[in-house]
Amino acid sequence: MSVAAANNSKEALNKRATFELRKVEKEHESEIKEIQEKNEAQLTRVKKDYEVQIKNATNEGESKFNKVRNSFNKKIDEENKRYERMLSDLTENHAAKLAETQMSQEQVIQNLDMKHKEYIEKANDKFKAEKEKLES
Repeated sequence: MSVAAANNSKEALNKRATFELRKVEKEHESEIKEIQEKNEAQLTRVKKDYEVQIKNATNEGESKFNKVRNSFNKKIDEENKRYERMLSDLTENHAAKLAETQMSQEQVIQNLDMKHKEYIEKANDKFKAEKEKLES
């Protein structure tokens, strides 16, 4: 074989190897693109699923929060009503005790007034009796 024929066969082998290499690269490139598209589709689906889960969790949390808020609002309303009843009862009791105390004090004042009047009458009677004794 001559040098030119060897060079031609080397060149043909190189061209064939380069062609096969480009062919393999194109196949791998298409496989890579296909895998990337699949991965991107999966990633998009996973993101959507995650967003749905977040929305569901948020909605569930908000509903639980609203239930708790409503139950506490009911308890607060009940406690406010109980407080108002207790306050009105205490006010009524206080008014009744005040009226009772006033009546009791008025009776004491009347008793004292009567005792003072009796004392003054007795003293006046004694004075008149002593005056009559002195005058007679």
